[in-house]
Amino acid sequence: MMENELETLPISRSEFLRLEIFKNVSFESLAGYLLGCKTVEVEPGTLLIDPEHPKRRLLVLLDGIMEVKMEAKGGSFRDTIGPGHCAGEMSIFDSIKPSAYVYAKDKCRILVIEPEMALAMINASHDLCLNFLHMLSQRLRNNSRVVCEEEYHIRCIEENAKVDALTGLHNRRWLEDMYTREINRSNAGNFRLSAFMMDIDHFKTVNDTYGHLAGDQVLIAVSKAITNCLRPSDMPVRYGGEEFSVFLPGTSTENARVIAERLRQSVERMKVELPDGQSIPVTISIGFTERQDGDTVRSIIERADQALYNAKQNGRNRACLNLGEGGMLLL
Repeated sequence: MMENELETLPISRSEFLRLEIFKNVSFESLAGYLLGCKTVEVEPGTLLIDPEHPKRRLLVLLDGIMEVKMEAKGGSFRDTIGPGHCAGEMSIFDSIKPSAYVYAKDKCRILVIEPEMALAMINASHDLCLNFLHMLSQRLRNNSRVVCEEEYHIRCIEENAKVDALTGLHNRRWLEDMYTREINRSNAGNFRLSAFMMDIDHFKTVNDTYGHLAGDQVLIAVSKAITNCLRPSDMPVRYGGEEFSVFLPGTSTENARVIAERLRQSVERMKVELPDGQSIPVTISIGFTERQDGDTVRSIIERADQALYNAKQNGRNRACLNLGEGGMLLL
């Protein structure tokens, strides 16, 4: 190519060599193709690629920043493209309209390559083809990482929505799902299953006497005592207010009786210390029952709750077993 012809090229040799898309590509191998391309300067906010009005072309960014915006049913995605990289290549390769909007974020200078010319350049240079593959693989890796991070955050949000923020125990939303699974599993296999309903005694008096912040400390302390007295397989829940429930898979009435008494004593021995030196005595009442054939989550919790009511009516700070068919046994 003659010197006067080189002067008509849209970009210089030095500019060509610094562009990532042309890394390791011979300038001479593509100079003739570049004669059919042009550079344009655009102002910030200019829409460069519009999925609603697609125009297939390869845009190589020389200066400035381009912004990619994608709107989908599940949310939106944004990314930026820096100098030396490109946009629009996917539509050239697969002839499908673009899936994202591309804007000039800053004032940009862009090398515009028409689709036929871009494909001819790729055919002429294996290195250019490798560069495209490298850039596409980087984007794919990055997008996969973003997807994994989003899924992780979604799982965290879903899990946090099922945890009581104050006590760290699971909440009623979690109960509805997990207790239903456990009662169905126990009914299907005729497995042992016991259920507790528990209530902090005179909790309103605690709030009225020491304040709601002290009441929160009592809830936290009782929750820790419950967790410490249970096995990893047991399923404690803050049922609401000062009430707690527990499903104990594989637990008979006899074993549940031992656990209930251990839990009651653990809370009774506990002292909740306040910043001013005061100590709040705490006790709980417990009602429990064992699964019966055909039980639902509602029916087994109702029986445990009836036993809890009986324990509170008979002096509190005690456990009561609901034997079914109206039979109660105070411990």
